[in-house]
Amino acid sequence: MHSLYRNRKNGKLYRVLHLAVDCTNARDGRPVVVYCPQDRPDFVCTRDRDEFEAKFDPGPDTTGHGAA
Repeated sequence: MHSLYRNRKNGKLYRVLHLAVDCTNARDGRPVVVYCPQDRPDFVCTRDRDEFEAKFDPGPDTTGHGAA
């Protein structure tokens, strides 16, 4: 995954911090993305990975490794 993604609705950049697994009983095993707004690293969010991929596009690659 890229490190930066652009929200399709508001155009803002968000940084992916981690890929994780939801361990809540009703959602156990569901993949989630842990991310934050690029300008607000203290505001950490999670979203189902499928939903994240539907609402965000890869942003500028800052890893120096090309497309991920």
